[in-house]
Amino acid sequence: MAFETINLGTQPAGTGGDTARSAFEKTNRNFLAAEVLSAAMSQAQFEAIRAQNKERYAASAWVSFGNHESGKQVNECKPGLYTALTTPNTLLIGKAGGVGGSKTDNASVHIDGIVFNLTNQFVLTLPSHPTSILPERMDMYGIEAEKVEISAASPNAYQGGLRGVGAAVNLFTATDQQKKDFFSANANTTYIGTDGKIYQWQLYKVSFAGTTDGVPSPTEQGYTLNSFGDLWLKEGKNLLYFGNVLRLNDGGYHPSFNPLGAAKFVGDTFWHNTAASITSKADCFDPAKLLAGSGSIASGKSGRPEIGGRYYDAIYADGFGGVCRDMRYSANGVESFDYEGAAHKVDNGTYRGFEYLSFTKVNDPATQLNTLINDGALYVTDSNQWNIGDYLTFTSSNGSKKDVKIWAKGSGVGAGENWIRWDTALYGSITINKDEVIYPIQRRELPYYAGGSFLATEIAGSANNIYSTPQLKNGWIGGLVVNAASVWEMSRKAIKASAIQVFSLNNGSTWSVANLNIEGPTNGTPSGSAELVWISQYQAFAKQTEPAQNAALASLVPYNVFASSDYRPENGALLGESLIGKVLKNNSGVTVNNKSLLSCAIDGTGKLTSASNFDGVTHSPLTLGAPANNSPAFKVVSYLANINQQAVPHFAYTELRHNGTSFGDDGKQTIVDNQSTKPNDHGVTVVVGTARLREPLGWFKNKV
Repeated sequence: MAFETINLGTQPAGTGGDTARSAFEKTNRNFLAAEVLSAAMSQAQFEAIRAQNKERYAASAWVSFGNHESGKQVNECKPGLYTALTTPNTLLIGKAGGVGGSKTDNASVHIDGIVFNLTNQFVLTLPSHPTSILPERMDMYGIEAEKVEISAASPNAYQGGLRGVGAAVNLFTATDQQKKDFFSANANTTYIGTDGKIYQWQLYKVSFAGTTDGVPSPTEQGYTLNSFGDLWLKEGKNLLYFGNVLRLNDGGYHPSFNPLGAAKFVGDTFWHNTAASITSKADCFDPAKLLAGSGSIASGKSGRPEIGGRYYDAIYADGFGGVCRDMRYSANGVESFDYEGAAHKVDNGTYRGFEYLSFTKVNDPATQLNTLINDGALYVTDSNQWNIGDYLTFTSSNGSKKDVKIWAKGSGVGAGENWIRWDTALYGSITINKDEVIYPIQRRELPYYAGGSFLATEIAGSANNIYSTPQLKNGWIGGLVVNAASVWEMSRKAIKASAIQVFSLNNGSTWSVANLNIEGPTNGTPSGSAELVWISQYQAFAKQTEPAQNAALASLVPYNVFASSDYRPENGALLGESLIGKVLKNNSGVTVNNKSLLSCAIDGTGKLTSASNFDGVTHSPLTLGAPANNSPAFKVVSYLANINQQAVPHFAYTELRHNGTSFGDDGKQTIVDNQSTKPNDHGVTVVVGTARLREPLGWFKNKV
């Protein structure tokens, strides 16, 4: 690139050269020789190139993701971001001679018109692990750029503009040749201002410990999001925020009192075989009850149930203690092949998602005072245990009711009574015998999430047995199967057959451990005796999608429908689980279909429609076979939408249910916002809805 030469020779008064001479001499006192200045960018040139970059790239984002080291744990969404499990609190970006398919081994990033080339491996160091102070903590990390004046008081500039990574060069002690070489090599970040000062845009890594027990936001650190939505701004600093980690803490692991702990207990024991009394969260952080030094990388001793254990100071690719989201969007505009590649990964179960974790608790027994709960109210011991928005399941000899959402709570009719209430218009009334004891089972969504493959915890047993087991009385992160039948089917798709189970036949007085083999197609395992309380822990995959409103198509018009009843992740099982909330179990016959669309109606706003005055979204008849294992199935039409200039795959889907003769499919895809139900051709109610990929693909090129 040819640079402007600033001539400091004698110039007529009032000319640009004279002005430049005055500015440089006044500011730099002959610090820069003419031949050095000839190698430097002027501010005008620098800003012109910066403007060109803003036009060239779709947003502040990643020009190249970089590659990663073969054999290391790698984030599944995009290449280049990987773990260093022997180095505490560390993530890595880029690898010379690495793998991953990136155009460059080391990453390159565009921030507000400046392109930084990460010329070597970029090491991200996260804050130290959580303690007893805030044991449930999510941390955030990213990179930040700011313009820095290079002066006698602050003389260091950095190769590549990479503060803390690139070699520091003192521009006030370097030789003229060294200065000249530096300006030539760093024209993308360094220039001479019209005020005669030297400026460099510098990039550096940042990370913050979450300050709440929920998902952190840069607003906690005083940043505000810019109007376009790609950068967070604070005092001249531009933050590109691109990841979270759900951290493990240094307390002892316990499934109820400290589910994010990593340490072992005294005697080199686990929570279920320790002699120490563990009856509260505080006990899990009591040094007298912990195996000293355990839970760390250096100790090699973990109290966690994941196969191989996990340590509180390691950062993993996914799950508990791992990367939750990968928000490294591409700076290049999303093209059709980007969408097609992502859609293929979604179908075959390799595109990672993330999901908010669920909390479950069997609450204090409630004695129903009415013969009929005709006002949708349940009288409980303490309504303060419940939150508005919690889900209620209860079990009694009269049956159970699932997924009733609590919309009110307060004092009851009589003194000292407490109640929680649901909407009978949505959920109906429930008949309960007077004075019958029931166990209200509470479920709520937690304010933090896990990404990719994570440890699912599921407990099976009668509500009475679980309530009577002190180790579980505080609730747990995970699900519940009440009164499991002869085969206990996991509620989430197990992506690995091997798992562990901890069980008790005496309400937690003693515990035993056994391997748990989850049979592939049925996703289940034989059940046990009525006295048994099982804690099963296995690897599931975070949901790839979330409910969404139908959105305008970005460009590509969908041309086919995908349908599956297959139990294998590579054949759509994980997408089906994410969309309809059920595990596919079929392993015989025709399990997958790809059928052409016969019509694809789009309304005046650019959205798919199933309005009666259009043909709607219709397809060739499905040829799925009768499913084994009474498996559910689904069909989906995927399309790309533009949401605030971000490219977001959307999915219009329908649950398919076989009644012994056919799936009763009408050959149409109903288009609705979020989720609803409709009868199929057999009159069976099935779920229909619209969902979106939880993580956008990136930015569209043409800004609006």
